[in-house]
Amino acid sequence: MKIASSPYGITAGGEHVTCYTLTNAAGVQARFLDYGCILTHLIVPDRSDRPVDVVLGYDELSSYEADPACMGALVGRYANRIKDAAFTLHGKVYHLTPNDGANHLHGVLGKRVFRAAVGDDCLRLTYTSPDGEDGLPGAVRLSVIYTLDDNNVLTMRYEAVSDADTVLNLTNHSYFNLAGCQSGCVDGQLLQIAADEFLETADDNCPTGHILPTAGAMDFRRLRRIGQGLSTACEQIELVGGYDHCYILRPHAAPAALAYCPETGIALTVVTTQPGLQLYTGNYLEDIPLPGKGGARYVQRGGFCLETEHYPCSPNFPQFPTAVLRAGEMYRQTTLYQLQVLERME
Repeated sequence: MKIASSPYGITAGGEHVTCYTLTNAAGVQARFLDYGCILTHLIVPDRSDRPVDVVLGYDELSSYEADPACMGALVGRYANRIKDAAFTLHGKVYHLTPNDGANHLHGVLGKRVFRAAVGDDCLRLTYTSPDGEDGLPGAVRLSVIYTLDDNNVLTMRYEAVSDADTVLNLTNHSYFNLAGCQSGCVDGQLLQIAADEFLETADDNCPTGHILPTAGAMDFRRLRRIGQGLSTACEQIELVGGYDHCYILRPHAAPAALAYCPETGIALTVVTTQPGLQLYTGNYLEDIPLPGKGGARYVQRGGFCLETEHYPCSPNFPQFPTAVLRAGEMYRQTTLYQLQVLERME
């Protein structure tokens, strides 16, 4: 793997931003900013050996600064939603920043500049989140380590330590389109998720606490078109305008998810240590006023997210896997994205 760097721009606050390009022997390329750990490009040759950029994004730093959709960014300190922007830890109520109606969503990490360190085989981006950022307790020093091997596996390793008990949930928020970032709706692309259950969701996109079996429109246990369930009457889909649900992964499932584009032959395999995967189908991408790459306007369901994570609102549901990080303990999670080209997939 080779790593190159180049200036990318200066934030509105005067901070210099650098782009780091990871390239492997097969010509696969991943570009990251030290602003928000944003994955701006993920380029892979398709079955015709044509380079295809399979993640949505922008051409300008100012667009990433204004972006409401977290395209390609590291999100946290608590990825996904916390209902009513509050939770209780050790008997104390913590009030977070309400940034999604009354709820807290994702946090500010995607808008922070990280410190970069380039090693022989990895890129490490590090940031110390101060005590009280997003309203969360503890100063948290966190790192994301990126590698891209010659088997076209892009690995994201998350590490963090806090000086006080807190909650932490980190993920990457890339929007994938395996036909290319400017190719339109992903309804015809195929998806499989290793989950027999998912979290029931209310109309504010927060979990109700109930766990439901994957069935009918919500069932991705077998490979099928993303759009197949969207044309089926389903209250869960109607409530949030598409898929925006946390799937409970089978323990040690490998892969956790698999996606495939019949037009390009590009397949994406996801492996993770996380217990959940949020499937989001870009239900409101058409409302983003910013032009995308090459000036393109992104359309509804122009990309899908596979956010490996702890469950949304876990601090408020003791029956969910805990997201508590104890003071001095090391937080470690890993997600792998493997890109392949296949003639067909059943």
